[in-house]
Amino acid sequence: MDKKSVMLKKAKDLAKTANTWADLSNALFDPFDGELAQSFPTKEAREAFQKTSEYAEIRALLEKKMRETGIAKGATPTKSGRFVVRVPRSLHAALEREAELEGTSLNQLVVTKLAVQLDNLAGEKSEKILQAFLEVRDAYSADKVVADPELDRKFLRRCRELGLAGTDFELNWKLLSERKGSNMSGLSGIIKTKHYSLGKVIDEFEYASELAVRYMQQSKNVSLDRIICDPEMAEEFDNYAGRISPGFSPLEYRWAALGLRKAGRLGKKVSEIEKMSELEHFGKVASLKLAQVPDVSGLYLFSSGEKPVFASHTDNLRHRLERHIQVSSAGLPGWLWDTRKEPLEIGVTPLPGVSRSLRQAMELLLVREQKPVLNFPRKIKAA
Repeated sequence: MDKKSVMLKKAKDLAKTANTWADLSNALFDPFDGELAQSFPTKEAREAFQKTSEYAEIRALLEKKMRETGIAKGATPTKSGRFVVRVPRSLHAALEREAELEGTSLNQLVVTKLAVQLDNLAGEKSEKILQAFLEVRDAYSADKVVADPELDRKFLRRCRELGLAGTDFELNWKLLSERKGSNMSGLSGIIKTKHYSLGKVIDEFEYASELAVRYMQQSKNVSLDRIICDPEMAEEFDNYAGRISPGFSPLEYRWAALGLRKAGRLGKKVSEIEKMSELEHFGKVASLKLAQVPDVSGLYLFSSGEKPVFASHTDNLRHRLERHIQVSSAGLPGWLWDTRKEPLEIGVTPLPGVSRSLRQAMELLLVREQKPVLNFPRKIKAA
């Protein structure tokens, strides 16, 4: 039996005993202990296996388990809450005496001691993560360190050198969580952070990053931070974004994706908008004549019948739609939207001379009103 068949058999056996889909997912895809990593230790081998019919069957097993246990309910791996530890008789007796003096049960005393120790370990871990970050960050923010593949490799390597355990995802997640914690916030007024910006070139791929994030959210039920913090998932995201708008770096795609979280801060700009301009309809994307599209900045909306599909703003409507059509004559690639069953139509609002920030605010309003299927959900914060 070859490796592919063995892997599929293991997956089927695990699917029978896993309590939740999260248990099954961890057993299969944990980057260190998972069956996939054990059976196919190199990235190239895993990528090759992911193109096989056996891998497709394994994904189907996981999706079936999701339906059985519920996506939300089954998202947390199960723990029994009970384990047995053998201790020397002298220690057992000492713990019993301490529990009696404290007026509590032996079980509660041990649980309390474990919780205190875990808190201490968490504090130590935070300090080491902060140390690793400060040593490799090159004066950039935590977001930049995690999003930049080169800086992130340095950060994770330094974490290992400092003795930190956990997956790459867990360490990156901890760093992003710590950026709002007391340690990081206390340093904000002391250490300087270099500003990083993509500049005007972001208009060439920002929409692709949003579509790639949304596709992964819908197909894998993952958050934006999860995508960016998990190196393998981030590579998959890069691939999707590159298939929509090719030619840019992983950092550029990921930085544009992180910017989606900040778009909701345009509350003041949103409050300045008195009335949204009407969309001018140009019919089906497949028969669109680009020369008729205004060569100016503006908003556009893909829709299918009465269903809004995707809205965005751009520096140049004609150029943006040309980029869409270069990838797919129907407007969006088939893996992202089935244009054969639901062909896309296009509506545009020309906004010549309108600033990027005001266009972003208009896009937020348009997304809030229309709720397009493929737009990243963003809340508008009050001004």
